[in-house]
Amino acid sequence: MENMDSIWGFIGIIVFACGVYAIYSFIKMKSTGEINASLLLGKDYMYKTCKNKEEYIKKAGPALLIFGLVSFAYGIIDVIHCYMHPMAAVDTAGMVIFFIVLVLFAVYTARLKREYF
Repeated sequence: MENMDSIWGFIGIIVFACGVYAIYSFIKMKSTGEINASLLLGKDYMYKTCKNKEEYIKKAGPALLIFGLVSFAYGIIDVIHCYMHPMAAVDTAGMVIFFIVLVLFAVYTARLKREYF
């Protein structure tokens, strides 16, 4: 059981880091107008080919921020659950919310890619 918890705790650390990176990318995108290709576009898209960059940022920004905040929060919850204080119900609820937000983020940003690229 201990090994399994440490694996899940490691995943929590990764999710936390993704949340920090997404929040950082949101702030950078809002301040510089640069679209984070790795989080929002993927390797097949060049942000310079965007049809309306300002509108894309206006629509993608809130989704990126929500994804970042949920990832950040779930990462903290999972690390606390795995390494400090077991709280299975809270951790499970956090994981479900995280996965729902992850799927919605992926679907929404894929739609935006089709619309603006």
